[in-house]
Amino acid sequence: MSDFLGVMATSMAVDMQRLNTLSQNLANVATPGYKRQFSLGLADPSAVKSELDLQQGVLSRTGKELDIAIAGSGFLPVGQPEQPLFSRAGSLRLDERGRLLHALSGLPLLAEGGEIFLEPGAFKIDEQGVISQRDKVIGQLKLFQPNEQATVQAQGNGLYRINGEARSEAGVQVALRQGYLEKSNVNSSREMVELMELVRHFESVQKSVQGMDAMWDKTLRSLGEF
Repeated sequence: MSDFLGVMATSMAVDMQRLNTLSQNLANVATPGYKRQFSLGLADPSAVKSELDLQQGVLSRTGKELDIAIAGSGFLPVGQPEQPLFSRAGSLRLDERGRLLHALSGLPLLAEGGEIFLEPGAFKIDEQGVISQRDKVIGQLKLFQPNEQATVQAQGNGLYRINGEARSEAGVQVALRQGYLEKSNVNSSREMVELMELVRHFESVQKSVQGMDAMWDKTLRSLGEF
């Protein structure tokens, strides 16, 4: 009896973790650059973990100079040069000092040499990541690609942490699109189907536990009559 209940409790705990992952995906269907998460592991809840689907999302033209998308793989560094976080970019903004920021998190976008400061007026980011304004080069963006042994972990606000080595993809390997946003790679229809299947599985396990509990209660009452 206890073994059965333990297995059922484990199954329900796994379902709950997967439900959290699916809910996170559905909540970010419209978040630019968001990467779908999926759960791994079957038996032990402590072994269930989320991985990222790094497949390219569709690039949508906005025409806004503060929108930027990455065509292909790779991440842009933001935050502190010593311990950067990484982003698939999306919308950018300028602070009062003209510093170029990742809009969702408010962290500075990093170029070679550090933060990027712009003067009032239009600016350009070419496909190689060169930032220019008034015919003057302001900075050079570079993409980072996780090594095969590295893992990428979502941090919220469109940011990711690379656990392990990440190599710089500079020069011709950089493929940036100013005036575009990368859409989330979440397929809402697929996520909804998985969600319904998961709910049905959870309910069936729950009914099994309730049935076993009722049978056990009946057995105890019957024994009490002797």
